[in-house]
Amino acid sequence: MTIEAILFDADGVLQRPAVPWRQAFERLLGFDAMSLDTFMRDLRAAEFPALCAPAGFEDELAAVLDRWNCAERLTDTLRVLTAIEVYDDVMEAVQALRYCGVACHLASNQQSHRARHMSEGMGYRSLFDGEFYSCYLGVAKPDVEYFAAILRGLGLPGRSVLFLDDVEANVAAAREVGLSAVVYDGASGVSELRRLLIEFGLDVRGCDARTPRPAPSVSNACRRGQGARR
Repeated sequence: MTIEAILFDADGVLQRPAVPWRQAFERLLGFDAMSLDTFMRDLRAAEFPALCAPAGFEDELAAVLDRWNCAERLTDTLRVLTAIEVYDDVMEAVQALRYCGVACHLASNQQSHRARHMSEGMGYRSLFDGEFYSCYLGVAKPDVEYFAAILRGLGLPGRSVLFLDDVEANVAAAREVGLSAVVYDGASGVSELRRLLIEFGLDVRGCDARTPRPAPSVSNACRRGQGARR
C-alpha cells in the first residue's frame, strides 16, 4: 500500500536537547551527584502525568522546585527544558517530502509547556501538516490508543501511515495498531533516513522544496491534532 502520511517522533528523531538535561541542571542548581540523581527523578515524576494532560505541568514543576528550595529557578528550569536543537538535515528532508505532496505530521510525547514552545516558538505548526502531542490527545506512547487516536484523526488506513521513532517499544506499539513503522535515530543522519524511506517507496532526492506543494487532504482540525483528542 502507498504511504500517504508520515508520523515523525520529535526527541531523538527531529531534535535533541541543546545541552543534556542532567548536565544543564548540574550547572543551574549546583547539586552534588546524589542530589542531582534524586532531583532528576522528581522532575521525571512531575513530567510523566503531564504527558497526558493539557495543562498543569508548570504548577507541578514549581512544587518540585519549592521542595528543593529552588522556587526562584522556575523560569530558568523551563528554559532548560525548551532549549532544543533541530537536526537540520532531517528537517530539510521533511520539507522535501511535503513539497512532494507527502503529508508529514509530528507525533510526540510532550507536556503542554514544551509542546506549546515547539509548536509556536519553534514554528512546528507551519513545518508540519499536523501535530499530535500526547498532552492534547490524553494518551502517550507506547499506549496503542495513542496511535489509534491519530489514525481516527487522519482518517487513513494504518498501513498507509509510516511512523518513525527512536524507541523500539513505540515502534512495536504502532505496528500493533497496523501502522507501517521503523526505528530511526536522527543522529544517524539524513542518508539513513533516505534509505529507510526508499524501503517504503518514498524518495526525497527528486523533490524540490521551492515547488509549491498540494494542500493536505486532511481537515484543519485533524492537522492540528484537535480532532483526535479523547
